[in-house]
Amino acid sequence: MVTVLRKTKPLQGKQLSREDFLNGRHDEMIVEAGLEGVMKRTPVEVRMARRDEMIAEAPPGDMIWVFGYGSLIWNPAFHYDEMRTGTLHGYHRQFCFWSKLGRGTPDNPGMMLALDRGGSCKGIVLGVKRQRAQEELTSVFMRELTGETYHARWGKVRTEQGPVDAITFVANHDAEQYVGRRPLEEIAQYIAQGCGHLGPCTDYLFNTTQHLEELDLKDPMMRRLCDLVERELSRR
Repeated sequence: MVTVLRKTKPLQGKQLSREDFLNGRHDEMIVEAGLEGVMKRTPVEVRMARRDEMIAEAPPGDMIWVFGYGSLIWNPAFHYDEMRTGTLHGYHRQFCFWSKLGRGTPDNPGMMLALDRGGSCKGIVLGVKRQRAQEELTSVFMRELTGETYHARWGKVRTEQGPVDAITFVANHDAEQYVGRRPLEEIAQYIAQGCGHLGPCTDYLFNTTQHLEELDLKDPMMRRLCDLVERELSRR
């Protein structure tokens, strides 16, 4: 049985498309916003080499899987063949990166999610048939490896249909924007203030929380942050 993602509420804010990542438009937007010096971007050939390495390392089987825990849940921006819900062990969902472009600015940064070490994380796995993997995973690696925020790793995800090995993008602790664990009240303040060329950081939080809850993948930390951010916004 394949779980179907149901969107009962419209997404908030702007979403980049598959084509935006394939044609490098998301990179161009960084330059156009005058933020080229804010992020050290990974060369496209390095991103594609990592894509090919991960595909080559994939375990036998018809499907190659990608784990989604944040915006990949509500805006995958690639064509997948199957979707399941599942739990990744060894990493947890955490706001641990500054967002100084996209959902914030250098002067007023927002915060972004990553998978950080320890614990577990409920999310989804998106499967692409092996013969289409290079084509479809291009947009994924163009997106997730734009900068030095994430490492691409293999993770074991438990699903109702059985365990799968999935490409998983985890926090790079050596990245300049990595800030580690912060109090939720502080994170909420940055999310409430952050707004960049992709829109408010609040859209990122609210969209992610909404879709997790629609899939019955409730995350108390995310719900608590929504409450704190709404309280913060009401004071402004």
